[in-house]
Amino acid sequence: MGKKSGAAAPVDFKGQEGCLIIQVKNAAKLPNRDLLGESDPFVELELDGIKRTTRVIHSELNPEWNETFTWKRYRPLTEESMLLIKVYDYEKILKNKLLGEAVYPLKDLVRLGAQEATVPLRDRDGKVGESRLNLYLEYTKPTLDPDEEMEEGVAGAVEETGNPIPDEGEQEIEVAPGETAGAAKKKKSVIAAPRSSIDRSKLSTKKQDFQVRVNIHEGRKLLGGNIHPVCNVHVGKQSKHTRVQKSTNKPLWDEVLFFDFNCSALDLCDEPVTIEVLNSRKIRSDSLIGAFKFDLGLVYESQDHQFVHKWVLLTDPEDKESGAKGYVKISISILGPGDKLKIPPKSSSTDDLVDIESNLLRPAGVQLQPATYTVKIYKAEDVPKMDTDYFEGMKRVLRMQHGDHDLVDPYMIVSFAGKKLKTKVLYKTYTPEWAQELNIGVQMPSMCEQLMLRLMDKDHFNRDDIIATHFLQLTRLSSADPDDEGFLPTFGPAYVNFYGSPRESIVDDELEPLNRGCGEGCSFRGRALVELTVNIGQEPSKDEMLRDIDGEDWLRVQPFQRRRRYRLFVGFLEGTMIHPVDAPVEFEISIGEYGNKFASTTLPAPSTTQPTNPVYDGSHYYYLPWGQTKPCVMLNSQWEDVMFRIESLNLICRTIDRLEGHLKDVKYLMRAKAPLAESAGKLIKLLDELIIDLNQPLLELPQKNITELDKKLYALRDDEMKRILIEAVNLRENARDIDQAIVEIDSYIYRLQQIATEPQNSIPDVIIWMLCGNRRVAYHRIPSHQVMFSPKQDCCGKLCGHVFSVFLKRPSVPDKSNAKRQWKLPAKLQVFVWMGLEDHAKGIQHKPLDGEISVFAETYENQISLLSKWTTRAMPRPKWSDITGQLKLPKESFTTPGGWRWAGEWFINPNLSLSYDLDSGLSSFQDDVFENQLRVPGSDWPTSKLFWTDVTGEEAQSKEDIMCPAGWEWTDIWTVDLNRAVDEEGYEYCLDQSVGGFVPVEKTYHLCRRRRWVRTRKRNPDLRQQAAHQRMVRAAEEGWEYSRLFTTKFHLKQRTMDMVRRRRWHRKMVADNPDADAIFIIDPTSDAHESKEEKEGSRKDSTGGEKPFLPKVQAPRMFITFKEPHTYQLRAYIYQARDLFSADPSGLSDPYARVVFSRQSQRTKILNETLCPTWDQTLVFEEVEFYGNPTMLAESPPIVVVELFDYDTVGSDFLGRAIATPIVKLGGEHQMAKLNWHPITRGGEPAGELLGAFELYLNEGAELPFMPPTRGDVYQVPSGIRPVMQLTRIEVLTWGVRHMKKFQLAAVNSPSIEIECGGVVLSTIKIKNAKKNPNFDTSSMLFDVFLPVEELYTPPLNIRLLDHRSFGVKPLVGTHMIKSLQEYRRDPVAMVQTIREKMLESGFGDAEYAIDMEFADSAVEAAHQPPATSTSSEEGEFKEDVDWWSKYYSSSGNEQLGRVYREKGYENMVVFEEELENYFDNFTDLAQSFPLFHGKRHEDEDLDEDKAVGYFKGTFRVYPLPADGSDPPPRMLKNVPCNQLVEVLVRVYIVKAFELQPQDPNGLSDPYLALKLGRFKVKDRENYVPKNLSPTFGKMFELDGTLPLESELRVQIFDYDLLSGDDLIGETKIDLENRFLSARRGVCGLPKRYYVAGPYKWRDAELPRQILEKWCATQALPPPVWRGNSQVYVNGKTCCLRDYETRGQVHKDWGPPEERLALYTLLDLGLVPEHIETRTLYNPLRPEIPQGKIQIFVDIFPKSATIPPPINITPRAPQDLQLRVIVYNVQDVVLSDTSFTGEKMSDIYVKGWLKGQDKKQKTDVHYRSLNGEGNFNWRYVFPFKYLPAEEVMVIKKKEHFFSLDKHEEKHPVTFVCQIWDNDIFTPDDFLGLLELNLNFMPKANKFAKSVSLDDLPDNEKGKPVPMVSLFDQKNVKGWWPMYEEGGPDQPRELTGKVEMELEILSKEDAEAKPAGKGQEEPNENPHLDPPNRPATSFLWFTSPWKSLRYIIWNNYKWYIIGGLVLLLIIAMIGLFIYSAPGALSTKLIAKL
Repeated sequence: MGKKSGAAAPVDFKGQEGCLIIQVKNAAKLPNRDLLGESDPFVELELDGIKRTTRVIHSELNPEWNETFTWKRYRPLTEESMLLIKVYDYEKILKNKLLGEAVYPLKDLVRLGAQEATVPLRDRDGKVGESRLNLYLEYTKPTLDPDEEMEEGVAGAVEETGNPIPDEGEQEIEVAPGETAGAAKKKKSVIAAPRSSIDRSKLSTKKQDFQVRVNIHEGRKLLGGNIHPVCNVHVGKQSKHTRVQKSTNKPLWDEVLFFDFNCSALDLCDEPVTIEVLNSRKIRSDSLIGAFKFDLGLVYESQDHQFVHKWVLLTDPEDKESGAKGYVKISISILGPGDKLKIPPKSSSTDDLVDIESNLLRPAGVQLQPATYTVKIYKAEDVPKMDTDYFEGMKRVLRMQHGDHDLVDPYMIVSFAGKKLKTKVLYKTYTPEWAQELNIGVQMPSMCEQLMLRLMDKDHFNRDDIIATHFLQLTRLSSADPDDEGFLPTFGPAYVNFYGSPRESIVDDELEPLNRGCGEGCSFRGRALVELTVNIGQEPSKDEMLRDIDGEDWLRVQPFQRRRRYRLFVGFLEGTMIHPVDAPVEFEISIGEYGNKFASTTLPAPSTTQPTNPVYDGSHYYYLPWGQTKPCVMLNSQWEDVMFRIESLNLICRTIDRLEGHLKDVKYLMRAKAPLAESAGKLIKLLDELIIDLNQPLLELPQKNITELDKKLYALRDDEMKRILIEAVNLRENARDIDQAIVEIDSYIYRLQQIATEPQNSIPDVIIWMLCGNRRVAYHRIPSHQVMFSPKQDCCGKLCGHVFSVFLKRPSVPDKSNAKRQWKLPAKLQVFVWMGLEDHAKGIQHKPLDGEISVFAETYENQISLLSKWTTRAMPRPKWSDITGQLKLPKESFTTPGGWRWAGEWFINPNLSLSYDLDSGLSSFQDDVFENQLRVPGSDWPTSKLFWTDVTGEEAQSKEDIMCPAGWEWTDIWTVDLNRAVDEEGYEYCLDQSVGGFVPVEKTYHLCRRRRWVRTRKRNPDLRQQAAHQRMVRAAEEGWEYSRLFTTKFHLKQRTMDMVRRRRWHRKMVADNPDADAIFIIDPTSDAHESKEEKEGSRKDSTGGEKPFLPKVQAPRMFITFKEPHTYQLRAYIYQARDLFSADPSGLSDPYARVVFSRQSQRTKILNETLCPTWDQTLVFEEVEFYGNPTMLAESPPIVVVELFDYDTVGSDFLGRAIATPIVKLGGEHQMAKLNWHPITRGGEPAGELLGAFELYLNEGAELPFMPPTRGDVYQVPSGIRPVMQLTRIEVLTWGVRHMKKFQLAAVNSPSIEIECGGVVLSTIKIKNAKKNPNFDTSSMLFDVFLPVEELYTPPLNIRLLDHRSFGVKPLVGTHMIKSLQEYRRDPVAMVQTIREKMLESGFGDAEYAIDMEFADSAVEAAHQPPATSTSSEEGEFKEDVDWWSKYYSSSGNEQLGRVYREKGYENMVVFEEELENYFDNFTDLAQSFPLFHGKRHEDEDLDEDKAVGYFKGTFRVYPLPADGSDPPPRMLKNVPCNQLVEVLVRVYIVKAFELQPQDPNGLSDPYLALKLGRFKVKDRENYVPKNLSPTFGKMFELDGTLPLESELRVQIFDYDLLSGDDLIGETKIDLENRFLSARRGVCGLPKRYYVAGPYKWRDAELPRQILEKWCATQALPPPVWRGNSQVYVNGKTCCLRDYETRGQVHKDWGPPEERLALYTLLDLGLVPEHIETRTLYNPLRPEIPQGKIQIFVDIFPKSATIPPPINITPRAPQDLQLRVIVYNVQDVVLSDTSFTGEKMSDIYVKGWLKGQDKKQKTDVHYRSLNGEGNFNWRYVFPFKYLPAEEVMVIKKKEHFFSLDKHEEKHPVTFVCQIWDNDIFTPDDFLGLLELNLNFMPKANKFAKSVSLDDLPDNEKGKPVPMVSLFDQKNVKGWWPMYEEGGPDQPRELTGKVEMELEILSKEDAEAKPAGKGQEEPNENPHLDPPNRPATSFLWFTSPWKSLRYIIWNNYKWYIIGGLVLLLIIAMIGLFIYSAPGALSTKLIAKL
């Protein structure tokens, strides 16, 4: 199978905006990386963090894909955008191999829009080969229309279900293939992203500081089993991850990850966020489980800029259609300046109770589908009584009710995904039939994992009561397997069982939470018939949510309710480990309601054992003396026929059990370092048996009465087992590594466990209850399938027909705050259990344990004492009754059930447990009796009137009459007990004996005195059987039991205050029909001894009416009768324990072990003050009796319980409990037992380990092994079992103690150390004064001890610290335990031999061993002298171009800032991404720091180092000594440094910090540095860096210190506050002593080259050759052997100079060759290189959350050495420069205005500024430019600060007006020039722009005519443009184009040309050549004349006459003249017309 393709089908995106399309066509000539066959290539494309992957083409070097990928773009691509291309060879298991890669720039694509590309690929070495990749690219720019909703995208869009904000316009409808849009609109619309109230296009583009906090809460339903998930979060280019959670697909992380950004809000919204979950177990390329991607804009647009408790749906990013891969719950918040952080509420574990779907985020490609969960509730049965019958009784008394009613009003609640529905309420019924259907609407896939069914009881006065709760786990009812189709949740119809508190609990009690489903229910509380189906497509309407079930469904479920008869048989063989109780103990077996002795709705059954008084075992516990008559119970019940389900389940469980057992053996062999062949053979046998098991087919399903879930589970199990079978066969054939195979087999077990569940097993669990009186004390639940019988052997339950141990536990609610963990076991039972169909139960009475099952009818004869006579009158109970006295049971009332007959007459069968006395279980006993005397006041004590009593005052026999009991013998005579508060004669006195209050001093008013006589006796084993027989005879004489009341405890011997007595009668029955039920029908009228009046009274009810005849029923007693017991002997070999809890205030314990086996218990000796006791003791249990077949006992051995305690004077603290199984030897076995480590648990948590072994011998005549040797009065572990010992030497480096805290309110000043291992203790000399010198005077010590050869048995090594105080007081301050010594084991002989052999092989003989080691001190001093002054150009370049920061930037990967450094050929230093000690094993090669702990450790405490009271610094070397007694090998801990005080100079270089957590409300901090070394403190508060979260410090601090007194260096960063106290941001701690002592030389990093001059001169206090010599000495190696100055032999390796200097060129500043070679050799040996370490800062208030990081390096020099000068790392100081810009002219400026005369014109002015300063300057206005020309002669002056090495401008400015400090910014030196059109009444119009990076600017043109847009470097034609640097040329003058950016589809437009002169001057030059701004004075350098502008350039309203001349006259003069002429003509015509009539009339008159 190839890798799944992530490519979608090609889609035509042409015409869509904001889309990048890339088609991967083919590749050619790819290299072949496969050894077999050819490569399997696929292509990975990455753009802006978003990846696309093609499909895999197998075995092809010229593949063709033709796949199209799209990137939706919300922001346009830039010319800096790059496409990352990688071609891989797909590997199924290993990491994919790189075939080629390329970085393809997209600037041409941005310009052209589409292009074909053939991309050459580089190989993994970076060389371009013949490989080519053909692509087609197409790109359309996006338009950011604020009114247009963003479309669904690949990278950023997510869909949020819940309550989307409706859109007023048209919603986006997804149309299915072949579906019209109209039809799609009828469906539920899918909103790609919620409508936001924030318009992204209007967000600020100003850079600000933001912090993104991502809280990863938890994950659910992650794909896969037995995975180790880790969550990776990528925000932009930053990545962080959570901790790894082991073996779970529901991880709980709850971690907060911080991400800091400095960008604009608009850019922040485009940053992508990726949530990835990976399986850390996998090393293959497919470790990704799923991912989820979106952009931060979605978060920023949300309320308060945050997501709170959102669930994200994980999918395969390459194939989103493959479905969900899991869910992760997250919270994300974005904090900007002024934002307040709102802490999200704590994540709740009850997410199923809220609407999860409203908080679900999912990728755009994954759709949620509406679905309906249909739950059909048919009926329920066996619902318990929930109401009291008090009111019911009152109603019957008042004749308001007749008959009995069920006291419960049940209804059912169904809850899923936060939605609840409930059925109707049915009143007064224990068997409700609701017949209702509940429909819950959800969105699939759903996040909820369980559906809750809750039985409720309606209460009319109070809140409704919860009867019980059951959860349907949907993961067990469905499948989401990616390898098959899977199936939706389905269930039933089947019964579900409800469990909770005991059924007798009616009122609220402390166990009521069990009914809510909190914890394990201890009692059956009913069952319900339910069915679950899921339908995809639509959600139910409100009317459809609840409806009645129709008749067809009722008929359909009837066959599923068919019942079959089952039989349960339980035999009780032992009841032990019982704590003292105040009543007889009995055990009850129940399954469902069957067997519950308090139930009234089922027939009685023999479900309880006989009440028995516990007997003391002689050591600690009590047991039940059942003897050879063991109680048993048998229950008949009726359940559904689910055998086919149980048999399939048991078949898988058997496979798992066998696999786990074999795997346990393999792991033990691996742990014991067994031979590899033995372990491999065991593993192969395991796989063979697994293959055989998996080859067995599953049982076929029946044809009828099976559910849909049965079919699905069958197919799922079959497929999974076949897959495991294939994998197991493959593992069997190809396994090479046992450890990897074990991991794989563990995964098989996990996968099998996932299918080994049966949710439809409707048979309830078997519950064993322990009762004391009528109180339920403890219980144990056994799943019914584990004890179910099947004719197929492999389908039987694993416990069926076997004897096993059961530990009872008390009912409790988990995690109850006011309850302590209870470690006491109420009881341990040894039981035999069998359950099966009644058809399979034939002859079960004869099968179990070779015993005979007997059935007895039982009744008790009761009497009362009246007037000292026993009578049956006036008794509170019947004369004949059951044991409780509630049921009248005369002998005559028993009638044999059908199928049974009597076998004999009634006989007395007393309870033998009453015959056990106080001495039971003891081997010795002390009898006592009190001699009493009375007197009258004023008389003497009489000697004749004596009477004898016991301690309670009861009358007793005199000491002379007390006889030694049978089986005992006296050991001494009667003596007066003087070891009490008595006088010399042993008397004690009181006023009245009945009152008590005895005192040892006689007074005159005392009237009574007594003294105690004691006598000791011991048990005689020879008379043991005789004593037991006499005890039975005595008990059977009359059989009476006596007590004060019937409700109190009975005893055998009659006492004075006894008022009642009883005895038990039995009559045996024999079954003629094995299937007949043994239930007696009792006739209440059959008592022949009852009087007539009593009979008549018993027939009346409380109202005087006649009671109806109701026969009583009674169950018989059942026993298993054995003949004679088998006697065994147990030998418990208790060797040692380790890692126990500390129970005493001293931090230690006084442990002893109590071993409990059967009815006996013994304990070991007490070892004082140790957590790793070695008892080396054998406990022998004699005469252990077991009944039954020994072979069966060997198959199921009884367990041994070992409890460990801490001995205290009053009481003992429980330390833990271990359980072991003995090896049973029935005779003839010669295999010795092996010691094993048994885990010790305490409260369910690990509490240490016990090393022991146990053997159980059948002691019936066979010869037993000799008893183990004794040590004093105890047996030792015999030599054949105890570990093989070897004389071992342990060397101890006792360096000193560190960081000691006060102990008992006093400082630890004189400590000493005790090292203990294997019983040998090594003590150091005390330190005289730890404050002055915490080191020991003697640093190296040793001791020899016998240790086991096998590391498995090696005892731990204990370190104890004592403090020597006044008056010889030496309190124990702290301890530390080293569990394994494997880390410290060495073989010195082999090491020396290896070195010698390597020297001979390399050609270095002993003759060349001596070398010249004369080094003059002057050579060292010369290396530290400053270099001689040089005027060479090379030296000048160094001073000018490179410094320490150049090296830093080059080493940090900054290509731009480190370019010059790399070009000069210098080597980089190492920049460590973590703390330096993490790369060098914490510098513990010489000494480690062991934390010491003190005090009593509780079960909920962990050994956190923060709780340590101090540290011991030292180390160990462990190696065996020669067994033949020859000379021991040389010591290994020699040549250690001197451990005296050393004065050092510490130089701390602090480079920078980043990702600091903000402390101020504005989201920033004002950090400054503080250092602390011992008492020496430095605070650089005045040099704080304002408003910066990533400050560059560049500081060096020198501190004087004395090691080891001042060994911890603290580097702190504080936030400066003006008014309040400074806040600690974070700190880091550095152990200077470890660095100083380590052979890795953490004192000063070694550079890669040895320079004696120049800027990177050698800076260490020692030369390389000296360092090499010292290193060899500290490693106990021979000194280096030199051959000339070009070869050296060190540590078995020959180093040659030519191997390191391959270029053959020697730099002039390099030192001598031997020093260079020594330096190279040191670097190869792993010494610390020249470096910068990145340390994480932590705050003590939040010690687990990183607060940022800091980059530093530390140098440590002893003051006795020549100290070199420090390095200057001061940040580069910017230069004061001045930029002068003269704007001369502009041409061809676009004319944007039109005058009222219609002329095109512009009022031009030019604005300029340096980008970042924003201090803009502008020219005057050239008014009325009619031809686009403008004349200015205007000067700009811009002073600025410049860093030449970084080519940036440094700007310090305040953030706002009220800011107190200026913060620093760095920007490229960019001059911005703009042309504007001046307007008076409207805003000015922008005409054109020019930006010039003064370091890289286009060359100016001399003439304006030649200027075009092609002169810009980013021209559309891609034409190369000559570039210049103003800083190099100092002065540039010429013409540049001005332009205006077009739209997305429009090119740039040339809007003008500007003539400028730019000049850079230093501060000194600027002062020497002053010049004013504009044309102001001093108008020099150069002098600027006023611009020669045309006369038409003026402002019209300020020059009216010019306006008339140049505007009106010039444009309208001919119109004016023509108008005047026209007016003159018109005037003349008017005058003519006006004067013509008069003239004409005058003329006419004149003629007339």
